Formats: sequence, structure tokens, C-alpha cells
Amino acid sequence: MGMTCTYRRLSADQLKELEQDPEQGIAFLCSMPGIDMAAMTQMMNDPEAIAAHGPEILAAFARAQEDPTRVDLEKDWHALHFLLTGDSSLQPDSDPDDPLFQVVMGGEATMLDASYGPARRFPREQIVEISAALAPLSIMDLRERFSAEAFNEAGIYPEPYPGGWTLEEVEGLFEVFPKLQQLFADALATNEVVITYIN
Repeated sequence: MGMTCTYRRLSADQLKELEQDPEQGIAFLCSMPGIDMAAMTQMMNDPEAIAAHGPEILAAFARAQEDPTRVDLEKDWHALHFLLTGDSSLQPDSDPDDPLFQVVMGGEATMLDASYGPARRFPREQIVEISAALAPLSIMDLRERFSAEAFNEAGIYPEPYPGGWTLEEVEGLFEVFPKLQQLFADALATNEVVITYIN
């Protein structure tokens, strides 16, 4: 399935409760509105079950996309980082003072274990800086920054096959970008925390 990235906003108290209960924390990170994730995991090895529950699964994904407290970048987290910063290395110390660098690479480790390391919490000061840095950017700005040649040369994950990156491949990211902007703005307005994690 690949490495998919999710952002969630929640209260500091809720995050503290999740960190104190690893089982509940994992359930939160893997949750999908209206879907029993244990049953979903079992279905993944049964094509007939997936086909039978297809509409139900699609409806759950649609509800997740409408949830204002979460943003699913899917596999486009590396693409977003490259568009925002021009950095393809994903080295955490490449440019730690740039708020746009922090969007994908920032945050502090929490006690919530995701599939690829701990979920990371953005401290209040990072939310302030990230929200301010994201606010003036438009979808058109991201489109203008996109170069299929640069993406393919840099080996941006997940390196679509066959043919590599095209404008069509990155359109999904352009569509979800305003929701990410709104998530950070809402967290700032409501004094919530933002976490990000890769499963």
C-alpha cells in the first residue's frame, strides 16, 4: 500500500489520553470514520470481501475526506515537501528554520507509534509559523512550482510507474492542499495541536 501521510488536529488533553493508552492511540491513528479497521485488515487478503464491501469502503474514505480535523496526503507527502522547499533529501536538519520545511519534516515525537516511527506533534510556535507560511500560497503557486522533469530527476516518492511524474499525477495534492492550510489555521484558532504520522 505504500507510505501514506495523515495530519490530525485534536485537543492537547485528547492527545495526552491517547499517549497514556497505546491501544487506544493505535486505534486513533488507524481509524477511518464508519469502518471497523480490524475487519478491514482481514478483508485486505480477501478480494471477494473487498468487492462485496466496496461501496461501504468508498463511503468511509469519502467521509474521511470531509472530516475537517484530518487531512490525508496519501503518498504525496514527499511531493508536497519538494514543492514547498525544493528539498528532496528529507534530511531533518536540511533547513529546520524554514516553516515550509517544517510542514512535512517538523514536529516533536509523541508516544503514539505509527507504522513508520512515532506520530509527531507540532508545538504551538510551529503551528503559528506554518500557518502564516502556508496562508499566502495558492494552488496556482504550487502548479507553477511543479516540474515533471525535476520530480523525476529527484526521485520523488512514490515515483509513479510507468512514465514517472506528470501534472495529472500531482493533481490530487493540489486538491487537498487548501484543506491542509485550513487544518493549521483552525488548530491555531481553536488552540488545538496538530499531529502527523506515516502508516
